[in-house]
Amino acid sequence: MNDGNGQIVRLPGHACLYHRLGRCLYEEALNPGYHQDWRCAVLLRWEGVYDDFLDRVESFGLDETSLADLWRRRFERLAEETVECPDYAAGSVEGVPECQKLHMELCLLRLPLCQGQCRHYVLNAETD
Repeated sequence: MNDGNGQIVRLPGHACLYHRLGRCLYEEALNPGYHQDWRCAVLLRWEGVYDDFLDRVESFGLDETSLADLWRRRFERLAEETVECPDYAAGSVEGVPECQKLHMELCLLRLPLCQGQCRHYVLNAETD
């Protein structure tokens, strides 16, 4: 946007569809999952634990009923462990511990900073 004097005015991005906690989700929306380094380190660790769990289950030939119960107990222990992330901000979604800086599987702090209104600016219909 031009201010009439040739200066570009950047509006705050808070009303943009791609804006979350001062970060820009445009590139993620364009290429979901492309930037693996934007993913939440805690969730990546949990995925690794789950993959190891599945490998062990396969080795022991357990049935699906046993699998569900074993994973539920393992996940309960995993969720109670101290989160090893310096940026973790405790929140809760339906009783499940969750970081306030998490959006889907992304750590918002790893995304690029929002520079204000840009050519990709899309008004978020949910904001006032």
